[in-house]
Amino acid sequence: MPRSLRQRKQVEILSLKDAVKKYMRDGMICAYSGFTGFNRNPVAFAWETVRQGFKDLHIMDRHGSCCTWLLNTVGALKIFETDWMGWGEMAGKLDISLERRYKAGQVIIEDYAHGAMALRYLAGAIGSPFIPYYAPLGSDLYNPDYDALGRAGLRDGKNPSIAKKKFIQIEDPFFGDGDVMLLPAARPDLAILHVAQAGDRGTARWRGVGTIDKEIAFAADKVIVICEELVPESEMRKTPETNQIPFFVVDCIVEQPWGAFPSSVPFYYDYDAPFMRGMDAASRKEEDLKKWLDEWVFGPKDWEDFMVKLGAKRLLDLKADSVTGYSTRMMRGKKPAPRMKMPLSVARSGF
Repeated sequence: MPRSLRQRKQVEILSLKDAVKKYMRDGMICAYSGFTGFNRNPVAFAWETVRQGFKDLHIMDRHGSCCTWLLNTVGALKIFETDWMGWGEMAGKLDISLERRYKAGQVIIEDYAHGAMALRYLAGAIGSPFIPYYAPLGSDLYNPDYDALGRAGLRDGKNPSIAKKKFIQIEDPFFGDGDVMLLPAARPDLAILHVAQAGDRGTARWRGVGTIDKEIAFAADKVIVICEELVPESEMRKTPETNQIPFFVVDCIVEQPWGAFPSSVPFYYDYDAPFMRGMDAASRKEEDLKKWLDEWVFGPKDWEDFMVKLGAKRLLDLKADSVTGYSTRMMRGKKPAPRMKMPLSVARSGF
């Protein structure tokens, strides 16, 4: 049976600590916003999740991120349903804690293709139980021997959010164009999205890459929006074409400036690659990782104290300019990024 239509939601505005306490629970299936470890990761929410001690989480993610990196450092991630097991191109790529735990049999990894995960969320967003997809036929991603959730006995129907099959291969019944894969919809319990602005009724927007955040919001049972700025809903209605998330799918809003650090929020602040490299370096040895967690996760009294610890100079250097959307003060290789004098398209056209 298809899931019933949800009732109109009444959004609530909570602090970071209270939102995690109310909406998180052990064993929950969660999805995070953003793109890899560099764009709009809801890091503050994952950070607070670790601090409150939630465990056995099932992350159904389009990518690895700073969030999954944090969860892996304390063993809070039990199932990782994804299409990429890294977390940051400039931070070592491989999540060392995830590799360590996977080899020890402490985490289950279910692998799909990039496009497959995107389409699974699209299916969840439109209320379809499955969706057809061609790529990557012939690969071991569609080898039943590598169905990790099936091998673990978790496709028994007891959890309505875990599909009874990883895929079904059928012959195209309409055009006869060969075989096609039917992929199950993604149905997370909770979506956590970090955005630039949110109205006080829940409408949300961002600038820059969006990946499949809109689909994640529509596919999830509950949606938490973490925003840099909380503004009157009337402000969001002035330019409705710039909004991506409608108020009626959002359950909770948290206003948490700098809540995506060390990833970026375009036109607010840039990502902090040196900080992420420090995270990766700490994960190489368990004793170093413990020191890092004590200093950066369990040491600060709250997220604002974390920001104070980073220091004003670092935050000012990360601040994005209003034209390019990124910082012109951060080092890009051996020198900072140049200030934009003319859009590239204009320079190339000669006008």
